[in-house]
Amino acid sequence: MKRLLLAMAGAAALCAPAGFSSAMAQVTFTTPSNDAARAPRPPRDRGPALAPAVVAAQTAVQTCADRGYQVTAVVVDSAGLPVVILSGNGAAAITQSIAMGKAVSSVRNGKPSGELATEAQKNPELAARLQADPQQGPPRGGGIPIMSGTTPIGAIAVSGSPDAGWGIECANAGLAKAMASSARTRSKR
Repeated sequence: MKRLLLAMAGAAALCAPAGFSSAMAQVTFTTPSNDAARAPRPPRDRGPALAPAVVAAQTAVQTCADRGYQVTAVVVDSAGLPVVILSGNGAAAITQSIAMGKAVSSVRNGKPSGELATEAQKNPELAARLQADPQQGPPRGGGIPIMSGTTPIGAIAVSGSPDAGWGIECANAGLAKAMASSARTRSKR
């Protein structure tokens, strides 16, 4: 028993970042009340399937890691709810919330979040609308809508790279690999 406890303590120490304390943790979700947890549970909205969403997020995080950036990649459905949130080793906790905001902005507005940021600089009404929505927040580049024809069905976003353009490159690499993987799967059927 003592060996098991020592092994578990050692594993926990290996997995915990140096200097981390629970006081530094950033809460990015709320736990539903018991009544809310018992409410009917509709399925998630239209959007990317889990397998290609995981491929896209993993590839985006790995592409950025290969360039030396510790990032979070998020894939959301058409309602802006997360399908995948994947934080790379060393990514700051806040990148999860920032990536979610970029993805939600992209899917709700049907365009890359960087375009929204540029438009918001010239359009105070748009800037105020984005800023007033706590799920979108201040406009930032790094999110790309996932389209089915002209309809946004989801989005991918990356946060944590030193430049939003580099995050977009990582997100595009993730989308490209997910699409290629999905195409191979469909052709085998």
